[in-house]
Amino acid sequence: MHSIDVLVVGAGLGGLAAALALKMAGHSVTIVDAAPEFSKAGAGIHVSPNASRLLRRWGVDIGGLRNTCDGFRFIRYADGKPIAWVPFDSTADADGARYHIVHRADLHGALLDAARKVGCTILTGKRVVDYDFSVPEARTVDGSTFGADLIVVADGMRSIARPLLTSAPDAPRDIGDVAYRITIPADKLQTDPELSALVRDPCVTFWCGPGAHMVGHPVRDGIEYNIMICARSRDSAPGLSWVVEGGNGELLDRFSRWEPRVQKLCGMADKFLKWRLCDVPDVPIWVHGSRRACLLGDACHPMLPYLAQGAAMAFEDAAVLKQCLASEKDLASALSLYEQTRMPRVNYMQEETREHQYVWHIEDGWRQALRDGQMAKNAAENPVFWGDERRRHWLFDHDAELVGREGSTWKEGA
Repeated sequence: MHSIDVLVVGAGLGGLAAALALKMAGHSVTIVDAAPEFSKAGAGIHVSPNASRLLRRWGVDIGGLRNTCDGFRFIRYADGKPIAWVPFDSTADADGARYHIVHRADLHGALLDAARKVGCTILTGKRVVDYDFSVPEARTVDGSTFGADLIVVADGMRSIARPLLTSAPDAPRDIGDVAYRITIPADKLQTDPELSALVRDPCVTFWCGPGAHMVGHPVRDGIEYNIMICARSRDSAPGLSWVVEGGNGELLDRFSRWEPRVQKLCGMADKFLKWRLCDVPDVPIWVHGSRRACLLGDACHPMLPYLAQGAAMAFEDAAVLKQCLASEKDLASALSLYEQTRMPRVNYMQEETREHQYVWHIEDGWRQALRDGQMAKNAAENPVFWGDERRRHWLFDHDAELVGREGSTWKEGA
């Protein structure tokens, strides 16, 4: 397809990736975002090989983001005894794609730099409040109107465009868990003999417990230690968008029966953000009937955090959209191919992610003992998705730019 004018709504990770990929393919790209300026806040984010190979190809400075991950170490919550080790070193193929764990602000900054370098126009303070997809155009709160040949909507889980495509109101479901994101200066851990190895070891430590799990890993070349906790909610605050700031007293009480290292980490967490986890049913339509607008990333497939694939799936979306526009003769065919290619793989990963809410949080007893035994096996019976090497390679070795070839949808590789 010839060069077209593209408007990307949302300058998050997925939106920037889409803008970068499409601009490199020769299209004219403008990005609009509601934020007056981009925040440096955030915490750790996983960039698995199915994502990092794309970012490297697009000129994003992954190496400068530091911290590769050799694997996941699963341990028991009460005594820290090992359950399983899942290595990631074998997933790096000939293109050198590795599993990275980075700070979200650093990754966003690297994508932003790359997008600016190739000539994307990026406009901040432009909150889109309405669309006319038949034109197509987007209207912002300040009265501005932006038209294009194609609008790519990457405005996140709370997308205002999604109901316009599906012709149905959104119905987010509170899944009963809350998430905590905590960042601790690494020097606090380095002075404690029990904790210092957590900073030195380039892996993810994963504590599995009843009703909760904790994931810890170093970021920013070992300068900070990032912690992500998902746990059964004990609160009754109303509203699906509920987000609060908390202190370590709550964590110390909640994890008082967990092993000493967990209690020490909770004591070091001066403050954190906590929010409800919500799920959205699989979105049946990603492309507007006009065939001049589409959804991308969390706007069309919000991903729960249990398998850390949210950003990776958005980057894959960007790669597939780029290739579909290049391979098809017209926009309608390109967008249909994009939807047909991406939807099966993404829906499959969404379902696997939902199942891991249960896998990680099994109460002590025979089911937990069975799970722990199966987690130690490199076999299909392993309940952890990437615990089975075949599934791990299917996920991580995937090259989303090979549209139409083996592995481009889940059916060829799952």
